[in-house]
Amino acid sequence: MIMNHRKCSIPLLFILLLACGPPPEEAPANDDEVCEYRPDPEETRVDGDGEICTLYDHRGPFEVGVVDLEIDDLELAVFYPAVDASCTQERFVYDLRQWLPEEDRDLISDDDAPLFEVDAAVDAEAVQGTFPLVLFSHGMAGYRFQSSTLLSHLASWGFVVASAEHPERNMTHVLESFAPDGDNAPEVMRQIVDFFADAVDDEASPFFELVDLTQIAATGHSMGGNGAVSMVGEPGVEAAIFYASQPEVSGQELADHGVELMWQAGTFDGIIQVSSIESAYENSHDPKTYLGIGEAGHLAFSDICAVGADRGGILQIAADSGMDIPSFLINLARDGCRDSDLHYEDAWPIIHHYSVAHLRAAFAIDDEPVGLDEATIECYAEATDLDLRQY
Repeated sequence: MIMNHRKCSIPLLFILLLACGPPPEEAPANDDEVCEYRPDPEETRVDGDGEICTLYDHRGPFEVGVVDLEIDDLELAVFYPAVDASCTQERFVYDLRQWLPEEDRDLISDDDAPLFEVDAAVDAEAVQGTFPLVLFSHGMAGYRFQSSTLLSHLASWGFVVASAEHPERNMTHVLESFAPDGDNAPEVMRQIVDFFADAVDDEASPFFELVDLTQIAATGHSMGGNGAVSMVGEPGVEAAIFYASQPEVSGQELADHGVELMWQAGTFDGIIQVSSIESAYENSHDPKTYLGIGEAGHLAFSDICAVGADRGGILQIAADSGMDIPSFLINLARDGCRDSDLHYEDAWPIIHHYSVAHLRAAFAIDDEPVGLDEATIECYAEATDLDLRQY
């Protein structure tokens, strides 16, 4: 992995962060330097009731650390609330060449390397406290860091987020074999829970007493939704979010668990049709929420459109290097990155807000749900149209 640093400034950003939303009781004082590239929270948006918007789309009160682990045959990225992870510390940077077939990695020079910086500090010390666990499963031809912007954002609001590599269907495998070789996500998600069950009792572990295994959320993007839905009904699982994914959750036994469900869909998604996601929502048990994001594509829920964007994106970098990319992967890699799609910088705040709001409501962190009513649609009216449904 390649690491680098960012310059810092010292505004009173932490105070501003709390001004736009109810401060969590567990938030620590933090006067450390903060990264100047983080946007200030929006304070002037008005919702459909004429009230100032209370949103979770700005960075939360915690700095974020990240560790990249190998546990037997499992590669696992973990994002977590950190004591001091200001931008004076190493930011985590991943190089997308890591997920190319080995024979193709040298085709892209270091000068053209598709790097992506994550707003999280490498191996930062975790805060003292206990936090809900969020499991994430990447999509077909994805990788464990594919949605690091979202996962780091969740951690900044007080969640421990674990994202596993699925080598049977990740980018490397699909570029080599042109198809997934099954899906081990259900087994892997249970393996992650078992890992944390041991880690929270191990004083030598960086996750000692950090995770509350009675509060678990299962999430996944696209094909990763299959792993997420497999966890509904498992002990401790109280929430699920399916990003651009169409699993159905039905049956009285599952309904009795009362898991808070959410589907997020992009209306311009050409990989998983929005009508299929709407159908999955309609056919699933309550309580449930559906969010349709106008003009968003399939990759709006990932970092991928932002990787190498200054050089035309990952497809252009691959083409310039002489790589042969299968046509179906070209379509996948463009969906959400096209000029006609909602730009990822406009999509991310929406995805971030409703994800955090859903999780905080499911785990009763907020006394009453915050930012999940229809009035919040107007908070994002300048960016796009939203379709918010709840039962």
